Amino acid sequence: MKPLGRQVRAAVLLLVLGLLWLPAGCSEAAVQTAEVEAVRVEVTAGKNLPLPVQARMEKSILAISQQLLEGKEVAAVEDDRQSYETVIRQVFDKVLIGYTVESAAVVPGRETLVRVSLLPWQDTIQSVQVDISVEGMSPEIEGLLYQDVAGMETIFRESLQGLPIAAIEWTHGLLKKQVAAFLQERAPEFKADFDVEVADRTQVKVVLYPLLPVVRNVDLNMRSDTMLNAGLLVKRKKMQEGANQLIGVPVHFTARHQQELEAYLADILNQDTAFRQWDMHTQVKLTPGERVTVMSRSDSDIYRIRLEGWADMGNNWGNKNDASLMARLHFGRKLSQRDELFVQVDFYPQSVKWTWDAGYRYRLPSGTSVGLRYDIRDDYVKLELQQPLSRKWLLRYEYSELGHHSEYGIRYRLHDFLSLEYALDSHNSWLRFIGYF
Repeated sequence: MKPLGRQVRAAVLLLVLGLLWLPAGCSEAAVQTAEVEAVRVEVTAGKNLPLPVQARMEKSILAISQQLLEGKEVAAVEDDRQSYETVIRQVFDKVLIGYTVESAAVVPGRETLVRVSLLPWQDTIQSVQVDISVEGMSPEIEGLLYQDVAGMETIFRESLQGLPIAAIEWTHGLLKKQVAAFLQERAPEFKADFDVEVADRTQVKVVLYPLLPVVRNVDLNMRSDTMLNAGLLVKRKKMQEGANQLIGVPVHFTARHQQELEAYLADILNQDTAFRQWDMHTQVKLTPGERVTVMSRSDSDIYRIRLEGWADMGNNWGNKNDASLMARLHFGRKLSQRDELFVQVDFYPQSVKWTWDAGYRYRLPSGTSVGLRYDIRDDYVKLELQQPLSRKWLLRYEYSELGHHSEYGIRYRLHDFLSLEYALDSHNSWLRFIGYF
């Protein structure tokens, strides 16, 4: 039994010695058979190498280095390192303009590092001046576009400043890609062409062009619920000139800047002297498209001036044929958002008759309007109630102290300039057309 124990101890001792020897042997074999799996490149040239150009150079050297080194055994690269460094230096030095390759170093490993140091030629770009212009746009549109492309000059300065003048060819394709990516993010409705005048003080001229589709027509509509629509015609030419500045502008640009364009068009009227005197405020709604619709609504917070024309069909009660046509002028002064003092003049052209009313109207939160009018000439009182049913439908009731006459009506607004009303009283019913001027 003792000899067997000695044999077991000897076997265990040999096994331990074998395990201690194996890692070292295996490690050495692994190093001998390790291959270059990846290559990393670093290019330096002091302060005369703009970052975008550096990135492009590193990409070019990386392509060369990958062809030479990837898949090679690390030990073989180590043994022949000087040859690889010479090849990289010579190949890159032949294609490089504006710089001279000072040195190239290869650090072998599974991820092999290639370091290239460059010497810039003497004449370098000291400063970059960028001039951006827009083709065929109005000053207002240009202003919005300049806000979008603010910072574009940084692309040229980062890529050109400090670069040797002879190395400008390295930047042409790079700048095109950078500018295109910048516009795609900031102003995708435009494209850019640029020209670089290379010198120690380099000049860059950038021209922006619109892309299709663009605005081809503008439909302008001007309305008011508190002032004479006819009075807006005086300002229509001025407003049309402002709206026409949208012609030729990319459709998607108008949609993206819709709020700014609406505010600009509204200010054309809001800054008008007459509008400010009457305390009128304009809101504009713009509908983008190749045919843009511009709807402006101008209303006063203080005054309410309306001119209406009434034409009755079928109202023959009391032989009132002379009352089938009427023009009504309403001049009101708002005391608040809800109540108003006014003077109202009715003119009947067939009988050349005038009536003068002074009145007060109050609008409830529900929208119901209650009004009281006093006929100055004939000395009697009129009461009126109006109840909106919707944006287009309205119920109306009017009571006149003269003859204790009551009149009812339901009114439908066909559009901003015309309403149709069905009216009735205790004697008959009729149709009434009401035009707003």
